[in-house]
Amino acid sequence: MSALSRAFASVAVDRPMPDPLTYAIPENLRGEVRPGVLVHVPFARSKEIGMVTAIHSERPEGDFKLREIDGIASSGYALSGELLDLARWVSEYYFCPPGEALATASFLGLSDTPLVRRTVFRLAENWRELELLAKTYQLVAEAEPRLAGEHFESRAALARALGKGTSTVERLIGLGVVLAATEQPDSAYPTAEPPLDLTKEQAAALAPILTAVRAPKFQSFLLFGVTGSGKTEVYLRAIAEALSGGGTALCLVPEIALTPQTVGRFEARFAQPVGVFHSQLTRREKRVLYEHINSGRIRLVIGARSAVFAPLPNLGIIVVDEEHETSYKQGESPRYHARDVALVRAQRLGIPVVMGSATPSMESFENCHRGKGALLELKERAGGGVLPPVHVVDLAKAVRVNPGAGLISTGLRDAIALRLERGEQSLLLLNRRGFSNFLFCPSCKWVARCNEDDVALTVHRRRSPSAEVDEQLDLLRVLTDPSNGLLRCHFCSHSEPIPEICPNCQKDGLMAVGSGTQRIEEELAGAFPGARILRMDLDTIGGRQGFLRAWQEMVSGEAQIILGTQMIAKGLHLERVTLVGAVLADVGLFLPDFRSEERTFFLLSQVAGRSGRSQPGEVIFQTFLPNHTAVQFATRHDYPGFFEHEMKRRRALRFPPVAKLIALTISDEDQSRARETAVLLAGILRRLVMGGGHAGAAIRGPLPAPLRRLANRWRERILLRGDTQGPLHNVLRAALGDRAWRLPSSARLAVDVDPMDLL
Repeated sequence: MSALSRAFASVAVDRPMPDPLTYAIPENLRGEVRPGVLVHVPFARSKEIGMVTAIHSERPEGDFKLREIDGIASSGYALSGELLDLARWVSEYYFCPPGEALATASFLGLSDTPLVRRTVFRLAENWRELELLAKTYQLVAEAEPRLAGEHFESRAALARALGKGTSTVERLIGLGVVLAATEQPDSAYPTAEPPLDLTKEQAAALAPILTAVRAPKFQSFLLFGVTGSGKTEVYLRAIAEALSGGGTALCLVPEIALTPQTVGRFEARFAQPVGVFHSQLTRREKRVLYEHINSGRIRLVIGARSAVFAPLPNLGIIVVDEEHETSYKQGESPRYHARDVALVRAQRLGIPVVMGSATPSMESFENCHRGKGALLELKERAGGGVLPPVHVVDLAKAVRVNPGAGLISTGLRDAIALRLERGEQSLLLLNRRGFSNFLFCPSCKWVARCNEDDVALTVHRRRSPSAEVDEQLDLLRVLTDPSNGLLRCHFCSHSEPIPEICPNCQKDGLMAVGSGTQRIEEELAGAFPGARILRMDLDTIGGRQGFLRAWQEMVSGEAQIILGTQMIAKGLHLERVTLVGAVLADVGLFLPDFRSEERTFFLLSQVAGRSGRSQPGEVIFQTFLPNHTAVQFATRHDYPGFFEHEMKRRRALRFPPVAKLIALTISDEDQSRARETAVLLAGILRRLVMGGGHAGAAIRGPLPAPLRRLANRWRERILLRGDTQGPLHNVLRAALGDRAWRLPSSARLAVDVDPMDLL
């Protein structure tokens, strides 16, 4: 057989290349190599794992020896044609290499993850019928309450439950008392919980969704419901309709923290296993989940951002809960927005998307006004509840009256004490972790800054609040014991000891300025000794197990005071919480970004909604700016009012959703080279726009990025703005392909389509 008649495969590897590479398919692999399959391939002088994107018979032009595919990776795994096409769209729309997009869309990335069948161990149901020595019978009988119905993933785990060694486990396996199975059987689920009675508003909102599911047809629905209005019940009914028709369903949540709550409710309703997918799963866990989806055992998947690519066949509906959340936008390439990818995926499949929020994104709400989506409203809380009253504490007045009182005002302190007395829970928000915002020298005005990033280092305490608690905690506080703290950068994770004296002027008296969750935790521990305080931020919640432990403490009522950053404001349903306090409502209000007011309003509105879910609640906003529009609209639970106010500003400034944006960031370790590279690219873009063919595109910059230096790289920013994305994509592609443009090897270009911030 001649070389020209052989079959060839286009293979994408996770390297910054604009197109897949062509490889020859060896005869022994021709039955296995197909689009979506992972393969081992030679690349330069190394080996790579790539994904086959196409099979064809055309050999690339040129007199060279074509390299062959070495073998199949992750045998039995393949990306569907639907997801291959979706990954191509992600690559084109978000300006990322195809291999990078495929690595994101693939459950396993571009890796070799074979299916390893786990062996699990369980107590045999008929163990009492076996002929056993009295000593063995007594051992198992005493341990039965700990073993019955449980499955142990190792001999050691079962041995710990028995209180014996693994040799005892081996003996019990030999006797048939313990059974070893290669696959864990389905868990026993109780009878499905009946649906809740719908309110008139819920029934009216559900009707058009069910019509779209049954058709099926693509339609985007924005379920705009106040907090506690029963949006989840609408999701459940719509998903039940898709499942009853033989389809599958996907539900996206913005944070891993929300998955235990959502999974528990969904499993109870459907009495069947629910797949959970997020970035913290191991590749082996992802492979097992893929097999369960592929076999049909799991038909409903819940997950964070990356779950939008879940390989569900016969998908019938996609739900995007808390659709306004910025965590749906990925911060590194490919910088996709899961909500927008969900809309594209649903449109291509011809199925409905339900997006829900009490504070919809400006884009989604404006799309409904433009007729690009159906607006469904739930204006009242389900069960006859009412939105909690919001009281505003003017911190400027509070500090003048009692300058040494700290950030927990008298009113908030009294409200917390009342909840402790009643056995209710209080939830406090401070969207800033650490102990203090920065370290400051009052003598020479020196501020501790990161050597790699153009940001101030945050002060963190080493000791927990259970240690000595200072009697007085001011906004400006002298750290008399530097050994008890660290300075940390929240961008690059750099840390260093707190200096005893100022490195600049050699004087002592350094001050830790501002407050973070760590400091407020100390203040609470001093004010309420003996109260169980649960702090939830990135410093205390390490991973998924940390989330699960925290969730159990919250729902059980063990945690009396819940203090945290924005992760506690997102969709949590806690029936014991009757008090919500925003310790400092102004955090983030004046960041140099056009969405700062929007984010502040959303955060305050969402955290206020955690109060009074099952009994009357109260909300207290502490702020130095009680008359600010974001605070005032949040106080009144007035999203439509805030939307109209903010849209006037967006129209004047031509920011989204009025206009479309692409943000280009050029970075380099050399400041002047970063500037020169950015000036060159901006010049090419302007020349192309002025030359015609890109009507509606406007170029701004380059200007130094607000965060001027990150990871020891100087950053320059160029903004492309237009009425639609088409002209912006066209002019950017033309510029990047221009012969005058070449990115220096030391420089990096980050393309952010539809950016969520401009920092």
